[in-house]
Amino acid sequence: AMPVCMASLLVVAIVMGLAGAAASTAVETFPRYLTNDEVLLARVNSLNSVVTFVAVIAGPLFAGAIAGVTDNHLVFALLPVTSVLGVLVALGLRERVRPERPQDSGQTTPSLLARVADGVRATVASPALIVLFAVCFLGNLGFGAFDSLESLFYRDVLRVGAEWMGWLTAIVGVGATVGSLLAGRVPTRRVTLPALCGLLVVEGLGAVLYTATPFVWCAAAGQLVLGAANGMIMPLRVTLTQRNCELGHLGSVSALMRVGISVSGTLPLLAAPLLADAFGVQAVLVSAAALVALTGAALVAAAGRVRED
Repeated sequence: AMPVCMASLLVVAIVMGLAGAAASTAVETFPRYLTNDEVLLARVNSLNSVVTFVAVIAGPLFAGAIAGVTDNHLVFALLPVTSVLGVLVALGLRERVRPERPQDSGQTTPSLLARVADGVRATVASPALIVLFAVCFLGNLGFGAFDSLESLFYRDVLRVGAEWMGWLTAIVGVGATVGSLLAGRVPTRRVTLPALCGLLVVEGLGAVLYTATPFVWCAAAGQLVLGAANGMIMPLRVTLTQRNCELGHLGSVSALMRVGISVSGTLPLLAAPLLADAFGVQAVLVSAAALVALTGAALVAAAGRVRED
């Protein structure tokens, strides 16, 4: 609606980032306010993840079709329309489950810092939540290097055109959608911390397969494996967080988990270019993928000794 410059672009990016992070945290937290049934919660978390990945696939395709037949600016008119539809759905939701005790003892609404501190205290006090935070942070840490180096990997190692970035990203989306559907069918008794950490190992091995060879078909197979594993990890992690956290602290803890994911995806971007210059793009990507697998293996051993709350 207005001329684009770097300043306005940064403002819009910040506002969208804040709104998106808040919405994502709410989507992870709110199902627990609707039911105590763990089987139903697992299904809801699975479906939330499925529709997220479907939107990630369908949105760019829809936008591409619009951009192909009309002005590119109309693509950006889609977001307000879909946001309004989302608000209409949200207005119909009502909480059915309340925390057993208030989150704070005072009369006023807790400050932002108080809520952050609440999430940190609740996480540190629970070994299960510490493992879940480690899955969020360490698991995503290795993948943070991919964003800035992936295009160079396609050009210099796979030696394919830019269109293959779209194709292989779509394969990840398909794998993640399938994984999210499978997560909803995992029996409740098998949704455990060691199982979640084991999926992190599978995700890391898929990333190794994706980056370790110059063959595009190996990259496609790797993307499918890591996508499916990640698609299962997301809803299972949310289910385990809901299970191991008191309802009054769930929003703060879920927000802390998402902060861990965001920070761990950003930190490698600072070092990735320097490491790529020193060791090569492929070496950095394979090492990052191997780090995810090794981290998962270490967490499997640690999670086996943790008693869930």
